[in-house]
Amino acid sequence: MVVSVKHLLDHMQDTLGGGEFPLNLDQVNVLNQAGEHLYSMHPWRWAQGRAGLLDLRGTITGTDATWSTSNNTLTSSAAFTNYTFVTGDQIQITGGSGTEGFYTVSSRTSANAIVLSSSISGSNQTDIDFTLQPYSIALPDDCRDIIAIHGTDSVQRHMTLCTLAEVLRAREASGPQNIHWYAAVAYSGSPPTPILEIGPGSGSNETGAFRIFYRSRWTTLRTDSTSIDVPEFMESLLIQIVRAFARGYVREDSGSLDARLAQIHAGPIFQAAKRSDGNIQPSFGKLRGGGPSIWRRGRASDFNETITRISGPI
Repeated sequence: MVVSVKHLLDHMQDTLGGGEFPLNLDQVNVLNQAGEHLYSMHPWRWAQGRAGLLDLRGTITGTDATWSTSNNTLTSSAAFTNYTFVTGDQIQITGGSGTEGFYTVSSRTSANAIVLSSSISGSNQTDIDFTLQPYSIALPDDCRDIIAIHGTDSVQRHMTLCTLAEVLRAREASGPQNIHWYAAVAYSGSPPTPILEIGPGSGSNETGAFRIFYRSRWTTLRTDSTSIDVPEFMESLLIQIVRAFARGYVREDSGSLDARLAQIHAGPIFQAAKRSDGNIQPSFGKLRGGGPSIWRRGRASDFNETITRISGPI
């Protein structure tokens, strides 16, 4: 059976006795919160194996760019043709009449222009020199947990997942290059979305430079005609959680949301879903390097969400 948003909204009303959901509460928002809880309550195998390609963004430099103080726009003919904006990017003003230093990029408006979040000069200028070194990679919006990242080319680009402190050290130790990077997950923007901070920078643009496997998170729902992307053996658990969120918010006097969710976690529906999920691949085959190699320093379990940490290099 395919579960739709409308089906789940009907369950929310049904558990409240068939009445309308309170107008002062956003019913779809509550449903999205329930879905997020479903995805985060266990390291589901059915949610892993999502794949995507990651792009590297190279260094951009320019001289004698034009600065417009009325709209904080830096213009340089065709300089930003191959630039893809990622929230958190910074540009360094290196010379000219503007105040030298680092400035946050707000947007790319064309191949010729970008907008900065603050002013580099109180008056219009025509002699601005700059360097824009992108130090991040956009991740899929639904990325919860990185499983693996590998280069897609024949020269074997490498990416080592580590700490943000190690990423900064790598940026300071060397300039842009095209072989090996250190990387750590961070969040940027509003609402915060995952990005991969890298060090050092990339010397050139490379589309599809890396392939990533990851465990996904709940995709935010917008309309009541959308189908829910969960396996059939998960549907009853999802419905149970959705009903618990509805009653936990609206009928809090008869049972808190915490108490209802604790009951679900200890109940047979959750346990049955875990068993079904675990049986998808009951064995990972022969362990490479022997049994002791599975115990890795700094790793508490096989479920390291990007919202917590990325294990350091071994």
